[in-house]
Amino acid sequence: MHELSIAQSIVDSVREHAAGHVGRRVLRVGVRVGEISGVNADALEFCFGMTVKDTDLDGVGLDLERVAVRYRCLDCAHEFPPVDFRAVCPSCRSEMASMIAGEELALSYLELE
Repeated sequence: MHELSIAQSIVDSVREHAAGHVGRRVLRVGVRVGEISGVNADALEFCFGMTVKDTDLDGVGLDLERVAVRYRCLDCAHEFPPVDFRAVCPSCRSEMASMIAGEELALSYLELE
């Protein structure tokens, strides 16, 4: 369960960013989790709750944004989701595409009091 170490890293990042806003309490944390990031979002949410319990961040809300896999066609720039794990552009039928979303794991925002 590497989600526990990821949750700890998120908490560390939250504290680092919040340190620049002395006197303000963190209310919510937003995290983007890509569909193929290798992170189980439900396990991450559980581990985050365990990590902040009985700390200064106890009660902070965690908003997980699950990000689906998307590709951009290199020939016509059309953006699309894969079908049956294949990245064939539905607009021009090109198989030349690059993944533009779905692998990320990133802190997206902090909501402060």
